[in-house]
Amino acid sequence: MDKINLFKDALPISPFRRLARAVQAVGTERMENMGSYDTTFWFPIGATPTNIVEESISKLYELARPGPKCIGMEWWLGRLKFGEELPFHTDRDRSLRHQTGQIVHPLWSSILYLNRFPSSPTVVLDQVLSADGNSWIPPVAEAGRSLDAVPNHYVTFRGDLRHGVVANGSKKQFGHPKKNEDYPELRLTLLVNYWDRRPSAPNCRDYDGTIYPAIQSEKISTPARSPRLPAA
Repeated sequence: MDKINLFKDALPISPFRRLARAVQAVGTERMENMGSYDTTFWFPIGATPTNIVEESISKLYELARPGPKCIGMEWWLGRLKFGEELPFHTDRDRSLRHQTGQIVHPLWSSILYLNRFPSSPTVVLDQVLSADGNSWIPPVAEAGRSLDAVPNHYVTFRGDLRHGVVANGSKKQFGHPKKNEDYPELRLTLLVNYWDRRPSAPNCRDYDGTIYPAIQSEKISTPARSPRLPAA
């Protein structure tokens, strides 16, 4: 599918290791009731990175190339337990959907895999939500792509595409290893959505270090501004 792009060795090794270490140090903070997926942060184009996540996003932007309409990036931490799935969905402004019923998708969605978790690939389908928000177009996906969780692999895809995580390796009958033998405790990802508008509060907020302080404590390289908006 030409709507999906995969980049291997996306980040230089040093910032990638620091990012993975920081997210691992976050542990299970705010994971209860899928809270990590309801806790997102905003990093505008032109801002100076203040933590290892924002530094990494500045570098990933160059790969994603979201286009001149992009004004900033919404990011959050993806953490799933062994055998846990993420239901199929499309990314959207979650607070706006809850407050008004309106469905607005990002320009692009993206996932940076932070550790190896071969039992739980991401599956992206060539399927979008209908205007009424109650059905899929086409009703049955005619194409799709499965992407394994491989460290420092970065996948970008159009922001309205349906996707999810399937735990197809957690079933013992296929001879896959059991939890804690060959698999880490958590499947770790950094998720970044590229937007032409800032997603609504309270879901999307500014990062000030009070949530996930382990990210703030990880040192970053010499600060450099994120890409600037193109001239009008």
